Formats: sequence, C-alpha cells, structure tokens
Amino acid sequence: MATGAEALRLRPRRLLPAPRPTPGIEAWNRRARWTAWGIFGLNFVLLAASLGDYRVSIDSGFHISLAEWYAHHATAWWDHINYGPVGRPNLQGPALHIAIAMLGSALGGRPGDFILANAILAVAQWCAAVGTAFYFARRIGGDVAAMFAVALLAGSGFSSASFYVGVPSGWIFIAVPWAVYFFLNDRLILATAVTALGCYAHLGGFLTAPLALLVAAVVEGRWRALAKVGIATAILTLPYSIHFLANLAWYRGRHAPESLRFDTLILLLGVGGFFWIVSRPRADTFLVAWAIGPLAWLFQDYHRFILQSSIAASVLGALLLTHLMGRISHERARSAFASGMVVLATVFPLSIPSLAGEISWDAGIRYPRMLNWNEACRLAAIIRANHLNNRLLAVYQFSLGPAIAVFTPVTVEKGHWVEVQPIHDPADDVSAGAKVYVVPLAPDDPELIALARNGLVKVYGGTADTAVVTLATRAAPGRARADFVAAVERNAEWLARHAVNNGTPPFADMMSLMTAAGRAAYRRRLDVQRFHAGRMEVAALVYAYALEPRHPAEAKRLRLAAMDLGTVASYLSDADPLGRISAARHAQFRRNMEALAVAVSAHPGDPSGARDVRSAMRRLFSEYLAGAAA
Repeated sequence: MATGAEALRLRPRRLLPAPRPTPGIEAWNRRARWTAWGIFGLNFVLLAASLGDYRVSIDSGFHISLAEWYAHHATAWWDHINYGPVGRPNLQGPALHIAIAMLGSALGGRPGDFILANAILAVAQWCAAVGTAFYFARRIGGDVAAMFAVALLAGSGFSSASFYVGVPSGWIFIAVPWAVYFFLNDRLILATAVTALGCYAHLGGFLTAPLALLVAAVVEGRWRALAKVGIATAILTLPYSIHFLANLAWYRGRHAPESLRFDTLILLLGVGGFFWIVSRPRADTFLVAWAIGPLAWLFQDYHRFILQSSIAASVLGALLLTHLMGRISHERARSAFASGMVVLATVFPLSIPSLAGEISWDAGIRYPRMLNWNEACRLAAIIRANHLNNRLLAVYQFSLGPAIAVFTPVTVEKGHWVEVQPIHDPADDVSAGAKVYVVPLAPDDPELIALARNGLVKVYGGTADTAVVTLATRAAPGRARADFVAAVERNAEWLARHAVNNGTPPFADMMSLMTAAGRAAYRRRLDVQRFHAGRMEVAALVYAYALEPRHPAEAKRLRLAAMDLGTVASYLSDADPLGRISAARHAQFRRNMEALAVAVSAHPGDPSGARDVRSAMRRLFSEYLAGAAA
C-alpha cells in the first residue's frame, strides 16, 4: 500500500501515516477496487440514462440562458436578461457558461441542445467530484480508503446531487485539492491554471483555492512558490477582476433562501476524520489545506459549503474508516465492518440515498422537479406567438423567467442570482400596464376570466396552473378598490383557514407520489392554495394600475406587494421551496393572513394606504419570505 510520501511526494515531516498495513487490509484491496468501480458505475449509468430529461436545479435556467447569450454574442459583459429593463453587469463566473455555449452550439444550437449540454456537463462534474475523492483517497490510504470515499460521496443523496445538477460552485470544490496537490509538488503552472479556472467558475473561487494554497504555504513555509502562483493567477484573472471591481456597486452579496440539506453520515465522518488528522503528531499538509480552504464558503454560502465540501469530507471520513478497520484484528470482523459501512453509505447514509432519487427519476417518478422545461417552453411559445417579447416580463417566480429566456428572447423583472442587482431597480417604477405577467393561476380561473370579461386583463393562455396575462385597460379606482378588498378578504381568509405547508409530504402522500395519478392529485391540492394567492396578486396589479395617475406612491407599493404575493404562491406550491418554511413559520403565516383579511375589511375605503393594512402586509411578507430559510 502506498504511503502518503510515495503518493503525494509531500515533505516527510508533514505526512499522513498510512493505515496499518495488516494482511487483512491488503487482502481487501482487490475487492475494494471492484466495489468502488461498481458503485461509481451504477450511479453513472443511472445518471446518464436520464440525460434526455435531466434533473436540474432552479439555477439552471439562469446559467443556460446566459450560455445561449455567449453562443450568440461571443461575450456577455452585461446581463440583458435579468433585472430589466436596463439589466445589470454580468458578474457570474463565465467558465461554465462558455462551456455550455460551446457544447450546445456543437450539438446544434437549439434551446434543447443547450439544455442537453448542461446535462452532459453536470454528469461530467459529478464524475470529476467522485473521481477526485477516489484518486486522493487511494493515493493516501489505498484501495480500501478509495472504496469508502466513493461509497460516502456517491451514496449521499444531497451531497451527490449538489454536483450532478451542475452548478458552477461545484467546480470550485473540485479544483481546491488539485490546486493544493500541484502546489505542494512544485507543479506551479498547473497549480496556477487550476486556481484561475476556479476563479472563472464562480466569484467564490477568488477565496476558496487561494485560501487553501495560503494554508499550505504557511505550514510548509513555501512563500516564494505562493508568490509565484498568486501573481500568475492575478494576471490570468485580471479581466474578470477588473470587471468585478468596476461594477462593485452592483454586488449585494445577498442569497436567495434555501432549504438546509445535509447528509448526516458523511458529515459526521468528515468532521471526525478532520479532527483525527489534525490531532496526529505529524498532520498532513495536503489534507489540512484541502479541508480548510472551503471554509471561505461559510461566509459566501454556508449551504453550498455543507453540501459541496463533501468531497473533502468523504476522503477524511474514508481515511478514518480505513484506520479503524486496520485496528480490527479478526478477519470476519474486518469484513463485517467494511461491508456494513459500504452498505450503510450506499443504501442509508442517515439521510436520503442517491440511489433512491436516481432510480425513481429513471422510473418516471420525477418528483420533486425543480424546473419544468416543458412549462417554460410552452410559456415562451405563448409570449413569442403574441409578440410580447419587447415588454418587460414579470414572472411570479423569479427563477422561471430566465428559464423562459432559454426558449425565446425576453427581459425579465428582478430575475435570478440576487447577489447582483441595482441599488434602485428601475423596474419598480415601470407602470403595471407596461409589463407582461406570468401569474400563478390557471388560464381558465373563474376570477381571472371575470376580469378578462370586464376588459381589465387579457389572457393569452398558459399551462395547467400558470397564465400569461397583461393589464388591458385601467379600471376606475373605486371599482378596482372594491374588487381588491373583496379578493383579499375572500382569499386571505381561505389561506388563513386552510393553507398547508409545502414541506415534505406525509407518508401517505409519499406513497401516492409513486403513481402519475397520485402526483397529479397532489399537484391539484397545492394548486388550490396557489390560486388563492395568485388571485390576490392579480387584484393588486389591477388596483395598482388604477391608482397610478393620481396616487403613484400607493400604486408602487401595490405593485411590489403583488410581486410578493406571487412569491407566496410559489412557496405554497412549487417544488423548489419544498421544506423551506418551518411548521412554526407556516402557522405564523396563516395568522398573518388572517390579520391582513381583517385589516382590509376594516378599511374598505383605503385598503392600500391605511396604516393597519400596510403594517399587516409588511409583517406578512417579512416573516414569511425573508425568513424562508429558517
């Protein structure tokens, strides 16, 4: 079995001693290699089988729409898709977007080709992540450690998915160990190239790999090598750095709410492995630097840190398991330990196993689907057919807008990746009547149809639970006010009494989701509460449009409230916010909806300007939306 010195050629005083080379461990090497490749191959086949309808994250519409822009315009210094009408500087790392653009163009250059390119690169990212864990675990700890590392990373549902959905940050976590490895082996050109690529993958790359290299340089006293790599990386990334610093005023550092997801087994073993490593008399520089480098993401996005630092955690945990296995003297006990840990990591990693999601997706049980390309395509076709592309697109769910942009050129209000946005958004001042809306209502919703018959809105079509509409004429303020009061009273009261949390479905519902009919029925149940929030959104828009000539400030507040009501509808019904709202916060949401209904009922003559109504709305949105990740 190779020692750390033979494998990584690090300085002997900083080596991680290999697990005790007992005959039992050595006898496991052949079985361990086959087991590791078997786990990798099984998961790879399941992922590759789904390329035609691949699982994506809510970020994918943003990344693919920008990749198309690169394909058609060569550069994308400015984001013309999000935060219309003026857009924003594109500060997202271009590496993945350019890769999707090149591969999508080679495949044919149609929207579906770019979606397929994204899926192929996502599978490639997963292979790179698992391959990185396999390589370094094997070079440091041997075949048994490699087996444990692959089982832990490939078997952990959330951690594995964070790589196979193909978001740019995944490439940073893959780049870190290679940058450190090349640095410690005096291959400074490769260390520089990998570090620069990490920076071009995502803004977070400017902190992650450099921090890991700094740790390695401090421990080993390699200041001259660090200076060479640092200067060369700074030169290579200068175009991106200058662009970012020139537009620093646009950077907010905000994050969209996310559900906290983690895999317990890999987390516990990773933490245990780290403390075991640093507690040894001669801690391994490579492993320490690799483990510490991603800590920069605790300040960037701790959700991503928990999920994607799992590459390092899998290796640290694997080395700890190999060490423990080497201390077992009886062969049967060693075999039981190794087999049990592999089965546990693969079948039940104290969280959702990857195989469960991969097998169910290939079997047609595609729940939860974070982004529905078919829906985005249908909405884009409606917008294109009705010549609405030149109007600002306001979508009830901000991330759906860029997904529509994959299929037809549009400029969306707000949009995705909220870290970069204007100090004052000009879209907030655009008339409600100048926009085209995608609202969370069925096109044949009775209240929407009633507004259309009265000439207040125009419905162009949509999907089963999403409609494309515009405001047709400005209603008389008195009539719009009465309709708004009635809509809020009726729908807020219903939500206060009947809304259910869009969390993990009860066991009975989970069983019903195994069938297409069960999934459709569950979708209809969520649509009921979605539509109640959607009706309030449309009523607020009609009222805002009516108030614009004489009461522009109130009209603006109503336009922003309508936007928040659309987001409420998304949280109540869409797949991406699944589990984002706690039971306690949902209960508070229902109480706040009741308070809003009461406040509006008490002020029928001034439902938008009354202090009680404004206070009730402010509390509703701040406590439900701003705390969605709690």
